[in-house]
Amino acid sequence: MASVLPPLYETWMAQALPGPIPAETRATCQQCAMCPPATGDAASVFSPEYFNPQTKCCTYLPRLPNFLVGRILADETLEMERGRASVIQRIGKGVAVTPLGLAADAHFNLLYHAGREATFGKSLALRCPHYLEEDGLCGIWRHREATCVTWFCKHVRGAVGMRFWHTLHRLLGIVEESLARWCVLRLEVGSEALCQLFGPKPSLDGRPTLEREQLDGMVDPARYQALWGEWAGREHDFYRTSAALVEALTWEEISALCGPDLLILLRLTQEAYQALVLETIPPLLQVRPLKEIRVERNACQMVTYCTTDPLRLPAALVAALPTFDGRPLEQIRDDLADEQHMTLSDALIRKLVDFEVLAAPDAAQS
Repeated sequence: MASVLPPLYETWMAQALPGPIPAETRATCQQCAMCPPATGDAASVFSPEYFNPQTKCCTYLPRLPNFLVGRILADETLEMERGRASVIQRIGKGVAVTPLGLAADAHFNLLYHAGREATFGKSLALRCPHYLEEDGLCGIWRHREATCVTWFCKHVRGAVGMRFWHTLHRLLGIVEESLARWCVLRLEVGSEALCQLFGPKPSLDGRPTLEREQLDGMVDPARYQALWGEWAGREHDFYRTSAALVEALTWEEISALCGPDLLILLRLTQEAYQALVLETIPPLLQVRPLKEIRVERNACQMVTYCTTDPLRLPAALVAALPTFDGRPLEQIRDDLADEQHMTLSDALIRKLVDFEVLAAPDAAQS
């Protein structure tokens, strides 16, 4: 089975975690689990419960740290050809291109944050430039960044899986930011460039200000020169050298460079990993308040931990949920078997816990 992480991150997590990360097999990218069924119904494309088949979840512009940009440029495999070309094009435009890496431009950020709830997974205007329209896949998959590594529309273990991936996202985010800054320092961009990159930003009433060229997707040549300092005109070399510097680091060296923030997140990630691979069932269970329920024929579909991963349960099971009132699990099972002739397997109960339908009494009301 292919790794669930890009090669570089797989190497790091093999040293940081006690075992392999289980794959999220319900979040299928090649046959997108969030796209409407192929029924020919054009209206389903605009349904809020589905993603646009022309975008899938790729309505996000990844912030690529310098060392990942370098890995993409250095990867001359056929698999990476189109993705590499999209990164080269992005560098060539110069917009939001700095020694720290490739960031989202101001125009994209305004659109993304203004209508994220309504447009995520749906708007062509927000489609990632590294999305391969012909295949519906990611052109830089082998070297994708923390957000794209850890976001899934559905999770095998429900909320347990989501908590693990969200924690790993924070961990990898700290690593990406810290190592990108370390590369900038090691490669001597110059003091003026450091001031441009890390100095205070102009603001108005505490809010960041935007220049005309930022909104128009233009580049101020003088500012660009100042940002790149000694490396102006040699951006590809800078990114490739950054990749080589980072690839030579051990996980122990990375931990030392990133400091206590990484150590804290590493501990939390390891704890979330243990929860992900263990399947124990709490001895006492209580039904949680249900957020949203849609009644169907002989079934109910409910939103529990995540809007993109609703849970569909038989109506009879939903009606029996109040039986879970904090008493010992075996007593509840006996009552359901005697009174309703209902037998619940360990796997089903585990799923109800994972999807936050049931919880231990001390967590049921949270």
